[in-house]
This record gives sequence, structure tokens and C-alpha cells, in this order.
Amino acid sequence: MASLDRLVSWIHKEHCKFRLSDNVVKDIEDMVVNLVRVLLPELLRHYPGCRYSVAEVIDAGSYFEQTKIELPNEFDFMLVVEQLSSEEAITVMKGCREGYARVGVINPELWDRATADDGPERRFELALLQFNMYVRETLKLALTEPLTGRFGQLSMKDITVRGKPYKAFSHVQTLTLIWNSFTPGKPGHSRKTPSTNMEVLYQRENSQEGLEICVDLMSCCYLPLSAFGNILPEKSLENQFLEKNGCHIVLKSCESGGCKENDRQCRLISYTKTEQECMKKINVRWKVVYKVLKWMFHYTGVLEVDTYKVKTAVLYCSSNSGPDSVISLDDGLLKVLEVLRNSAYSQKLPGYFNSSLNIWTVSPCYQYLVKYEMIFLLKVFNQIRSMATEDDHAGLRQNIKIVNLWLNRFCSHTAEISQMTRGRSSRLQAFNWQGNVFLEIMKGMEPALKSHNSLAWIPFQMKCYVLLDVFKVLSSIFFEKIANLWHPRL
Repeated sequence: MASLDRLVSWIHKEHCKFRLSDNVVKDIEDMVVNLVRVLLPELLRHYPGCRYSVAEVIDAGSYFEQTKIELPNEFDFMLVVEQLSSEEAITVMKGCREGYARVGVINPELWDRATADDGPERRFELALLQFNMYVRETLKLALTEPLTGRFGQLSMKDITVRGKPYKAFSHVQTLTLIWNSFTPGKPGHSRKTPSTNMEVLYQRENSQEGLEICVDLMSCCYLPLSAFGNILPEKSLENQFLEKNGCHIVLKSCESGGCKENDRQCRLISYTKTEQECMKKINVRWKVVYKVLKWMFHYTGVLEVDTYKVKTAVLYCSSNSGPDSVISLDDGLLKVLEVLRNSAYSQKLPGYFNSSLNIWTVSPCYQYLVKYEMIFLLKVFNQIRSMATEDDHAGLRQNIKIVNLWLNRFCSHTAEISQMTRGRSSRLQAFNWQGNVFLEIMKGMEPALKSHNSLAWIPFQMKCYVLLDVFKVLSSIFFEKIANLWHPRL
């Protein structure tokens, strides 16, 4: 096994796998899925005064993609509102930004508090907000008693709008549950719960008491792909998977100034159902690569290289390799990093299902630091792949040390990096800040890198990249000043 293959496998085994036993993970999953897929829709149908129903519950997020790492502490679902999921119920028009649509309700009676002044778009928002309210109240009733599984119980802590408990207009509701295992008894001892007559096993391992589990619920409406003929690019309209699954629209707004000035909101078009299918079908090695990069970028997440960017890069690489191709872990890792590095240079990463949408949304105050991070990691991992050591264990220990040192040095500057977004700064100031932080990180890593013959030149090479950008930034500012002298502003 190549050096980089061994390193990727070790990181995945030590840091990405669940820290709970498979039986406990499955027990938690079964309770959560039964709550959202079975109990919630059934209780919602009988809730007094509720005129909405759930047409479909769509799995979303990393857990159902089989790419969740460390703990099964987050489950994501989309709730499709039946009364808003037809072309007879709502209309869609092109939004002010790519990937967004203006949505209006045709039937005003869907919202009983609508007034004559409320337009179709406002009615759509109000209808989903009322549905969200019914969902919250129904879950509170469903969880008056804890959910009981084979290895533990789930009890409700609260249900809020994510991060903003008092703002009703957020598009995601988070149900927070607390999982506790049953008190362990003698090995093999069990009992039966009086409510379900299900055998409950007391023997357990690797459990974590009081584990918080977040269940994110996003309400949405469904429309067939044909309804987006004037909104999505031609390539998206020809996608056979989107044609089968259609698209969904969620409350997440574009937050653009133009919409706010006109007192309207464009809503995000979601491809989650198709995305889930594609992620489930890709080769397991791509999932290992994805999880390893998620773990690494989790520590440098302040730079806005979120998991969705990494996932999109993985989908592109997997698609280019073909469904039947067998790829090694080291090749997969390097291919994904190449896509991320190229995106950091161009500041563009087209959406996988909508190529007109640029999802590379990295703030200018981080863009140089992100670029240096991608270049550095690609160089280090390329060199590790080419290493040949007589002692495989010694080589693995050295490579682990390099990765851990990179993360430690980066985390030691997290507070400083997080302050880059505060206040307004010129392009030169933003570059100086990022360049100085990266050079400090390299300074801390230089002794360890120089102890490896194949890595010894990387600190010098990275300093050259920074120096080249110094020349580019200063030249750009110089020519701008010359242009202003020749063409002064009126």
C-alpha cells in the first residue's frame, strides 16, 4: 500500500468512523426516522385546524449519504408540503440570482391570516411558516414521553429556529434530542418495555451519555423539472436524474439588496433528493476521501471551505472517473484537492446540478489564505505519495505528524484569522494580513518539513507563491492609480 493510501486509511479509521457501536447508531437512526417519517405525518393529519399534510419526507445531509463522521448527532430531512406541491397551487418565475426563483401561491386560502395587501409571494412565505408552526407543535405533543429503543432513549430538549429561536422567518427548524443509554446491568441481561414489548438489551459499549442529537427539518414544495424551463440552464433541464426527481423550493432567500428594496424574496431551488441518490451511488473510496477532507477542513472551517464545496468537488471527480472505475484513495484525494485548488485560483466552482450557479463563496479576506492552504496540501500529499520507506510504520508516523502539525499550527492562529472579517480593509491590507498569517504558519512547520528530504523544499516554494502575489497585488494597485490619473473620476 502506498504511503498516502496508508495515511488516508489511518485518518479515516481513527477520526472519521463513529465513536458508538454499530448497534447503538442503528438504534438512534431507527428512532429518529420513525419519528419524522411515521409519527410526525400521522399526527399532523389529525392536528386540530391543520390544513396541511406531508407529501414526502426526503432524507438529506451527510448521515444518509453515509459520510457523517465521528458521531451520529445530526439528521437532516426535507418535509414536502402536499398542498404547495403542484403547478395548480404555486407559480414560479426566474429569481434575481442564479439558482433562485420567485414563488407565489395561487390559492390565497392556504393562509388564513392573509390580507388583501398580501401578494402571492408573501402568501407562499406565510403558508410555509404556518406549516412550520404546526410541525413544531406536533413534535412537542409527540415527544411528551421519551422515545424508547433497544439500547437507550431519546428525550426532547427543545425545538427552535436554528440559531435564532425568536426569528420565525428562518428556513430551518432544529429539534434537539438527548440520547441516554439504559443503565448497564449484568452481561446479557435484558428486559421488555411495557409499551412495545420490545426486548431492550442492557449490554453496550462505547456509548456517550447525554449525547445531543440535532434533527434539522426544512419545509419545501415540489415541482416537476418542466416547471423550471425558463429558470434553469439547458444542461440542468437535460439531467435525467433531475427529470426523475424534479426540484424542490425552500424558504431560504437570496438576501439580495434588489429583492429587499422591492419587498420580495427569491427562494432557493434545491436538488437535495437527486444529490442524495448520486452520493449513495458513488464508490465507497470517494466517500472515504470526502470524510477525510471533511475532518481536516473542520479544523480550518473558519476559511469558509465548507463541506458542500468539498462534496461538489467529489461529485465532479467521481463523474469524470466513471461509475465503474476503481480509484485508489491517494488518487482520489489528490484529484479532489486539484479541483479545490483550481477553484481557489479562479474563485469559481460551478454547482454540480446547476452549472450557472457559483458555489465558491469565499470572502476576499480569506481567498489568499484558502489558495495557499490548497497549494500546500496538494504539494505535501503529492510528495507523501512518492515517498518510499523501508519501515511502513515509521513512515506513517512521520506523515501523521506532518498532518497534525499543520492542523495545530493553523488552529493556533484561528483567533487571529477570525478577526479578518472585522472592519473594512483595503485589498492590500487584506492581502498583507493573510500573507503574514500563512508565513507564520509555515515558520512553525519549517523544521518538521525540512527533516524530510522530499518535503524540505516546500516552505521555500510556498514563500515564492506569497512573493509572487505581492508583486501581482502591488502591480494591480499601481496600474489602477495610473489609470485614475489619466481618467480622473468626475
